[in-house]
Amino acid sequence: MIRKFLLSAMLIVAVVTICYAADITGHWTGKIMDQYDIAYDFKVDGDKLTGGTTGPDGAAIPIKNGVIKGDSLSFSINLMDNDMKIGGKIKDDNTISLTMPGMGGGPPMIVVLKKTK
Repeated sequence: MIRKFLLSAMLIVAVVTICYAADITGHWTGKIMDQYDIAYDFKVDGDKLTGGTTGPDGAAIPIKNGVIKGDSLSFSINLMDNDMKIGGKIKDDNTISLTMPGMGGGPPMIVVLKKTK
């Protein structure tokens, strides 16, 4: 009896965890250091995160190794021949907080994105 209960409880937790991964598919914008516009287009498929951004030169930069689990996300982009690992938290349906490496080895930067589409 206890075994069946534990198995059922574990199954429910697994289903809730899988279903909880937020769908942040869409266009998101924000500012780096309150000066530089930044935009991401995200697409979620299960726990896989894809999409991209645009570099300073206007070139498309695809997201690599994107993962979304619950309210956390992580991915990397290649910016000027350097892989930059980015992590984040989904605050609600319209806000994501990204943490990215600081410039010149400085402290990490926090960028808040808002959903626009």
